[in-house]
Amino acid sequence: MLDNPIWHALKTRHLRVALGGDLARRYPPEIAPFVAIARVGEGAGQSLAALVQPGERVGILHLMPEITAEWQEQHTIGICQYAWPEESQARSDGEVVRLGEEHIQAMLDLTKLVYPAYFRTGTARLGDYFGVLDGERLCAMAGIRMSFDGHQELSAICTDPDYRGQGFAAMLTLHIVRHIQDQGDIPFLHTEEDNRPARSLYEKLGFKLRTVLPFRVMQRL
Repeated sequence: MLDNPIWHALKTRHLRVALGGDLARRYPPEIAPFVAIARVGEGAGQSLAALVQPGERVGILHLMPEITAEWQEQHTIGICQYAWPEESQARSDGEVVRLGEEHIQAMLDLTKLVYPAYFRTGTARLGDYFGVLDGERLCAMAGIRMSFDGHQELSAICTDPDYRGQGFAAMLTLHIVRHIQDQGDIPFLHTEEDNRPARSLYEKLGFKLRTVLPFRVMQRL
């Protein structure tokens, strides 16, 4: 399932928000710009095109539909998929708070600084999100995005530039790893192949590189 996580999330724990059917599914645009297909071929490209508005850009991980006249590929990057070893128990220390509806605007403001495009108004409603506050200012955050049987994905791990170097990203990452483990699931996450600072942090904390998957940004013509 980790080879096609968007599809399996939309087919299981995120079925309540999924748009589409047996061949192609997507998150609503206000939640995330991610789409997925069940398998290559069998008209998946046309089924996917029916879910995307003309001019809209969406991201698809690994499994790619046939390129039809409805689609134009914008660019492709390598995405490193890391998983937490099942036998390793995470420990975390520090003050974190659970983020709720009253923090949505602050979360959007923070991610706009350092995590553009993929975090939207409804993203935080997919799973639990935690943060570090300085008074009323959100200075770091992280949460859970994709989720399917046995696995939950860490996402939006980011820190306000004014608060970098204080260990907030590591603290929040370990807090969420333990939070996921307490639910009996395996934590995993994604980051760009060329994002060496993030990769170095995750490997230092204990994540193991599972694979590198192609992530393509496609535009519906």
